[in-house]
Amino acid sequence: MPAPNAPHYVSPKERAENRARIRAFIVWGLAAVGIFLGAMLYAYTDQAPAWLRNLAFQIDGAFGYPVLALIRAIAG
Repeated sequence: MPAPNAPHYVSPKERAENRARIRAFIVWGLAAVGIFLGAMLYAYTDQAPAWLRNLAFQIDGAFGYPVLALIRAIAG
């Protein structure tokens, strides 16, 4: 039985896999946030359908209207 505080050996292959997994998580996370923010910004335009405008307004309101504040900051 190993000592309870013995460090776990991490092979170079395992480190590379962990780094790749973390990078993929960050890249996909940023892509998802970008797509969501783009959809929210589009939803506040006149070209968006009414159902999308209503949905975006409800989602934005649930978080304290950060997208609307961003739009006002850009416009103002």
